Amino acid sequence: MFITFTTNVIELQEFLTKKELIYSLSQCDLGSILLNEEDDYEQKFYAAIVRPQTSGLHYFGIGICSEGHGLKPNLLINPELDIIMFGYNQEVVGVNVKNREISFRIPLNSLFYYFLPLKNQGLVLIVQEVDVTAITESGKELWRYGKDIITQTTIEGEKLYLNFMDESPTCLNILNGELVRDGKRKVIINN
Repeated sequence: MFITFTTNVIELQEFLTKKELIYSLSQCDLGSILLNEEDDYEQKFYAAIVRPQTSGLHYFGIGICSEGHGLKPNLLINPELDIIMFGYNQEVVGVNVKNREISFRIPLNSLFYYFLPLKNQGLVLIVQEVDVTAITESGKELWRYGKDIITQTTIEGEKLYLNFMDESPTCLNILNGELVRDGKRKVIINN
């Protein structure tokens, strides 16, 4: 699969072995980054091969060693900042494709599920198994909230509604992570 953004074409690949992934990354003449290579539980292997359209047949690779929990890595492209965010296992990593370096890392408290980009607010919500983390588009963490396995997320205006497996539903203000109840806000203390 190919994705085009700004002056780059990205090819997404999946590999059966770490050896195949490393070989593919070694062919990237503009360099490569291998994410989560030290993990003892690697079972799935993915790569995003970036080809800047202005540099001919030259490539930069980003490889991911995934624990294979049934959730494939997810990516979110921010063309304004030349950043691709990768969500996998218990981490989100932002890679600047122009500078070909890691811009930020966000360790997570539970398994990564998906991104909820909120362009109007300049935020990205990172939905995990039992947490939600809000970051800026450049990777600065703003707040976290978690209490049980998340089964559903809904955004209405500046409110994030969360349904949980065993706990009662919750509503948060997406800008500051404060609990919203009956129009009143109660500050959540993150542990």
